[in-house]
Amino acid sequence: MAKIIIVDDDPAMVAVLSEVLREHRHEVIPASSPERALQLVRDESPDLVLADVEMPEGKPLGLKLLQQVKEHNRSIPVVMITGQGTKERAVQALRAGAQDFIEKPFQIDELVKRVDNALVQQKAVHALEENVELRRQLQEKFRFDSMIGTTACMESVYRLIERVANTDSTVLILGESGTGKELVARALHYNSRRAAMPFVAVNCSALPEHLLESELFGHRKGAFTGAAFDKLGLFQHADGGTILLDEIGSMAPSLQSKLLRFLQDKELRRVGDTDTIKVDVRVLASTNEPLQQKMVEKSFREDLYYRISVIPVQLPPLRDRTEDIPLLVTHFIQQISQRQGIVPPRFSDEVMGVLKSYRWPGNVRELQNAVERASALCDGGVVLLKDLPERVLEAMAGVGAVTPRVDLQRSSPQPFVATTGTSERIIDPLLAEKAAGAAQWSRGLSPMQLKEFLHRQEVDYIEQVIQAAGGDKEKAAEMLGISMATLYRKLAAPCTEDEVEAEKLQPSA
Repeated sequence: MAKIIIVDDDPAMVAVLSEVLREHRHEVIPASSPERALQLVRDESPDLVLADVEMPEGKPLGLKLLQQVKEHNRSIPVVMITGQGTKERAVQALRAGAQDFIEKPFQIDELVKRVDNALVQQKAVHALEENVELRRQLQEKFRFDSMIGTTACMESVYRLIERVANTDSTVLILGESGTGKELVARALHYNSRRAAMPFVAVNCSALPEHLLESELFGHRKGAFTGAAFDKLGLFQHADGGTILLDEIGSMAPSLQSKLLRFLQDKELRRVGDTDTIKVDVRVLASTNEPLQQKMVEKSFREDLYYRISVIPVQLPPLRDRTEDIPLLVTHFIQQISQRQGIVPPRFSDEVMGVLKSYRWPGNVRELQNAVERASALCDGGVVLLKDLPERVLEAMAGVGAVTPRVDLQRSSPQPFVATTGTSERIIDPLLAEKAAGAAQWSRGLSPMQLKEFLHRQEVDYIEQVIQAAGGDKEKAAEMLGISMATLYRKLAAPCTEDEVEAEKLQPSA
């Protein structure tokens, strides 16, 4: 659909042209004078201007309007309408920059065709003018910078993209939700010879079968109830470029058959049409479902699977490449700070440790949302645990990573000073607490359970190591020979996970 300004001092002609173009899904803005048309051009930024040369009759003010439109924005195509015997003025219009001219009297179908051609030609001119810069920008943007990662599994993905990008082979992109399947598809497109042509992505699970068929293949007017006009399908919109069929596993079997025929013949037939149309488009597909299982269940065609999986690309989940999490966090912070014009916040070591320990079922997309939330909620430019999403904190509390140590919390502990003769020595508050506990035991009070005593001893030692490491928990974990997740768990949980499970199985008193 295009926005078209129609300029003619004949109201009847304006009405007829408006009705015809609206039937073909164009937005029409009528104008009865060149002055009004020029104002609309400035205010509305139309896709095309359709103007009569002679306004008013006998005066070629349409040519002046053409010149003014081109001075305002030379990229707006102008199609001129001329009367019989005014071909000289039509030539003048073409020399002045008109895209085309139509001679009166004209056939309605011919006018529509010429208008559509002018729109297509102008798009082609734009593509040619901007091709070099566009290709450079898109290749730079979508090469690999949006797919952050230096792990071996990601490096293999990069190498595969580089090898197959400039082919026409069908690629099946596999991976869990949020792993970046569309980013891979865009990288394949914008690093190919099709980079200057359209990239179209369609979610096959978002539409019911009959609507998806119409979206992909198009339809003829009257093909079904509500089909009030001819419609081009997405395959035609992507002609010369690339189309991504996202979540292809949800496509209905009957539509799978039609897609298979298109992949074999590169021809399509619109709904309600008898003619076939040749289309040059590269097809990419993606899914987070096990298509092999669907083939066993007979809900996905085996022959279609082999047709779309000529080159499979498997994306790893984020939990399998936790080393990339700091890089991803830095990347997202930079994006947010540039977009919002703010100083990038700093993520504390404790928060980064939790981010690296969390399983991320939503993968990179979930991490991106968490970083954006934390950046918005943090105080003083430092992201703390409280700024993370509740689901992350709850999940980590389940494994003992961020569970509050209520039983070990102390209110402003002060060093205990003991006097021995003439000298004083400072005793750690934890040692003082142990001494107080021993004194209570000697007075006949109930001692703590062994596992709690051992847990406190372990916590005391870990905290001493953390202090020796200057507060760096990651360094302390390395000194202790344990992982960050184990360190958090030992600081938080008074017993092992096996003991927790055993206690759950004991009958309640």
